[in-house]
Amino acid sequence: MTRARTHASPLGRHRTMHGQVVEWLGLRIVSGELPGGSQLPNEAELAATLEVSRGGVREAVKALAAKGLVEPRPRLGTRVLPRGEWNLMDREVIDWHSRAGDATFLAHLLELRLVVEPGAAAFAAARATEEQLLTLQTAYDGMAEHADDLPASEDEFVRADLAFHLTLLQSSGNQLIEQLGRLLETGLRHSLQVLSHPSTSVQETLPLHRAVLVAVRARRETAAFRAMRKLIETTADAAERARGY
Repeated sequence: MTRARTHASPLGRHRTMHGQVVEWLGLRIVSGELPGGSQLPNEAELAATLEVSRGGVREAVKALAAKGLVEPRPRLGTRVLPRGEWNLMDREVIDWHSRAGDATFLAHLLELRLVVEPGAAAFAAARATEEQLLTLQTAYDGMAEHADDLPASEDEFVRADLAFHLTLLQSSGNQLIEQLGRLLETGLRHSLQVLSHPSTSVQETLPLHRAVLVAVRARRETAAFRAMRKLIETTADAAERARGY
């Protein structure tokens, strides 16, 4: 049974208790605070630190093991696994990388987008329904509406930008590409937030979003591919500038 709390716990108050413990440990592993090869504190220590039951710690460790982050070993304790063992396509693992501000992860995400999104744009030009084209137009209009009010309108702008990219992936007509978009949603949202701060980045990328939209609506597959490739390349350049490179 969880003991009564008399002071602030290291855990936040959101989500379920189990989710809080998983998140607390997961963030520390992904950020490198608990590096690969290190041992987690034992069950009793973690329970005392986090003010939860030992059973709660045990279940959280099982969840992290299922994501490839740790390896519980009988009588030897729980070892943090090297990064190569992690399930990097797990939605929570993606979210933890984003929240940890992992610049390498953001760069890798952009590389993955460069591989996937131009092809998705070409497929969308051939396969998008009229309803999807309307959703794409609405998302672009939302971006254009809020672009001049950044950073005050960051939430609205990022929401529209995210809708644009997810709709494009969905419009590809390929279920695996669409599923990939849902998996990457948290990381994509983070990268869009980062890039919405410098107004020069938006000034560069907004016209390129329009070029993608125009090509898709005109059913010009090659033009859509090239426009999206240019958009991701420009986004990658802006990300490097945002990191101070």
